[in-house]
Amino acid sequence: MRRFAKLESDQHKRRTGIVRILRGVLLAIACLVTLALLGAYGSTVYFIHKSFTRRVESCKAIPEDLGLRGETIALTSSDGIPLKGWWIPTEQSHGSVIVLHGMDGLDAACLFPHAKFLHEAGWSAFLLDMRAHGRSGGRRIGLSIEEPRDVGAALDWLEAQASQKERPIVLLGLSMGGAIALRTAASRHDVDGVISVSAFGSIDHLMGNGLQLWLGRLGILTLYHVWTPLASAIHDIPRISPRPVLLMHGTADRQIPVDEAYLLKNVAGPKAELWIVPGADHLIFKEDGNGKGQADIEYRKHILEFLGRL
Repeated sequence: MRRFAKLESDQHKRRTGIVRILRGVLLAIACLVTLALLGAYGSTVYFIHKSFTRRVESCKAIPEDLGLRGETIALTSSDGIPLKGWWIPTEQSHGSVIVLHGMDGLDAACLFPHAKFLHEAGWSAFLLDMRAHGRSGGRRIGLSIEEPRDVGAALDWLEAQASQKERPIVLLGLSMGGAIALRTAASRHDVDGVISVSAFGSIDHLMGNGLQLWLGRLGILTLYHVWTPLASAIHDIPRISPRPVLLMHGTADRQIPVDEAYLLKNVAGPKAELWIVPGADHLIFKEDGNGKGQADIEYRKHILEFLGRL
């Protein structure tokens, strides 16, 4: 009887020891996983900070290079960033178009060809250098999260111009500028229409899937203090309705997949139009938007026809 009791006691001790070892192993694994996740999170925050805390100054052109007469306008965003833009008015203007550049390789001066064809069609143009670009201040690119504040300053300035009273204001944005245009129009009822060229629906769609997506969301939450699913063009675009929207995208876009245009169209209102260009790469036009090639001609045609319907 005593031998049986001793045997049972030994087995209990062994089981207890095994349980303790397993608990220790699981705790060690949990600590390693936690450290790995914290390391990945820290690396993501550093990568986002490093990638988007920089300035983009691309073009040194002035309006006179294209035979235009322009004026530099100084503004301040609602969060205190000093901004500059080019105001290129026309006499007896149909209205005004605020032209918004993208993120990489573009600033306001790169888009004077757009101001040229808009001017020739009777539309005044405001080409805005958004934060961290061109002649404006700031060092952090806002990823369409912060730039609506910049566009809001331009809208406020236009609203104060006597020559623009009772005339429509349209936002024309390229790439990230398209997402900014959509997000701005959703919160500003003084915008009468939006033209979005090759925009992304959400930063989420460009960050990957699974753990990579969640780390990206947490990284942006840490640095920009927003939750990306709620700070995106695809979340905001329904609020633009019933105002008209033109979504433009090329099927061969290697920067922002054409699927983004379809996703935006699916949640936009009934007055949203979609123009998909077979074989076109990012931004659709091949020259500068005002070129003589067929791609540029069709690009201008769709923009001006949309403006004409306003």
